[in-house]
Amino acid sequence: MMNNMKYTIRILLVGLLLLGLTGCHQHVFPTDEERGDDCERMVRITAKILPTGAPLRAMGDVQDDPDDDPDTPFDPEAVDPNKNRFDEDRVDHVMLYVYDNDQLIRTIFYNNPSIRAGMPTSTSKLEVKPFGTETGGIFTFDLMLSPGRYRFVLLVNDPKSYEEAMNGNIRDPQKIYLDQMTDERGMLSSNILINRNGNGTTLYKRGLQPRLLPMTGQAMLTIPKGRDDGTVTTVTPSINLERVFARVELILTTANKEKTEYLSPEIAKYRIDNRDYVDGSTTGRLTKGKFVDLVDTDWRAGTLEMLPSPGEYTATGRNMPEDSRLYSDRTATEYLKYFRDATTYRTQVTTLYAENLDDRNILHNGLGFDKMYHQHSKSQWSKFTLDLYYLYIPPMFIDGLKKEDMPYILIGINPTGKDIPEDAPAAAEQMTYFRLPITTLVSAAGGGIEEKFEVRRNTTYSIYAAFRGGRLILNDGIKVLPWKVENETIEVDIDDAKTPPVLPIEK
Repeated sequence: MMNNMKYTIRILLVGLLLLGLTGCHQHVFPTDEERGDDCERMVRITAKILPTGAPLRAMGDVQDDPDDDPDTPFDPEAVDPNKNRFDEDRVDHVMLYVYDNDQLIRTIFYNNPSIRAGMPTSTSKLEVKPFGTETGGIFTFDLMLSPGRYRFVLLVNDPKSYEEAMNGNIRDPQKIYLDQMTDERGMLSSNILINRNGNGTTLYKRGLQPRLLPMTGQAMLTIPKGRDDGTVTTVTPSINLERVFARVELILTTANKEKTEYLSPEIAKYRIDNRDYVDGSTTGRLTKGKFVDLVDTDWRAGTLEMLPSPGEYTATGRNMPEDSRLYSDRTATEYLKYFRDATTYRTQVTTLYAENLDDRNILHNGLGFDKMYHQHSKSQWSKFTLDLYYLYIPPMFIDGLKKEDMPYILIGINPTGKDIPEDAPAAAEQMTYFRLPITTLVSAAGGGIEEKFEVRRNTTYSIYAAFRGGRLILNDGIKVLPWKVENETIEVDIDDAKTPPVLPIEK
């Protein structure tokens, strides 16, 4: 009798052991039909950075010349976002969230297999492992899951995910971070991506993160049923990853296609403001660069909102039902304080931030404008020249915003050819300024009269501009009237072509 009891107990223990090993939780000995239905097995999901054909922003808007067709919109030309990207597709770490309906059932922090130093370790709360293969912007991630339909959310190169993981915690993917990222304040640039980051290993080892382009993606995926024979099941389709920021570039023309003569003879005497730029000063050069800046607000430059907000443009998760999408939490106290609506935004976010967008190779003798045709901004890094120089800014989706609220390109030239005294005001009388808002103009739903101005994520804003006859002409024949200085009072009125733009040096 005792032997029979021991034999029975041994059978039960073996059964329980098999249950634990297989991950099955329906029956100890499942039938052929049941086998694998509730068993976890190793599955492989893939994520890919959105390709060239991804939807880009549609339309922008600038001040039209009154002599031109007022109904002609300004349409920033979309260029190949994969060309000469300077680490735009670099992925160091990914936080993966798996939801069964609204319940978070799995979180894994994946890191680039080549970067081990400074990476977090697994804890009781968080699993840490290297992601798999990486080929041409396509990444693979292996994990254990039972058959079923799940929501997958990925936060890529998210500094807060890394910080939380280093403390053994899981970052809330919906949380918005404001003014909490000292290292991430300011705009990203091609120089930063290629110059300061190296391979990342040294920085992580020192407890620092390189500045990379953050990305996000989400999708509803079905884990198929089937017998678990130890092989890895690849799940389709891939999860699209979109870059959270927008990319801005300026392409300038001063001469004909052959570069034999200027578009207008007076361009030969155009000069830059060669005074020094001093942050916070009322004298000195108005633009941080020699002649062109991208101007935004410092609060936006220090904001990281990884997931889109409801109604915001996004190119990932398009196949998901609306109630299955995961959005950023717009009810957060910090977000309500600054980005709830246009009135709140204008009241709270008043300090401007400018970054240089110069083409450092277009000036002859260091003063005047060379003969150029469709010339992209370039930058010098070490002994190499970056043929395409970009700046990157966060998206902007706030109800009620107008053109004057948008980030803008500020161009300043001295068409007089006369020197500017060092003690002249920042917006010296010799200078002429042009302000080009970076926007997507979205018509109101249902044919209403209200229009929305946005900056969209994962989109390239390419501004083609040409000097001709004292004006700045944009592509499609749109002309931008200059802001001319008539006094020292700096006001913001983009419909007034005689008032200079707001000073970007009040920091």
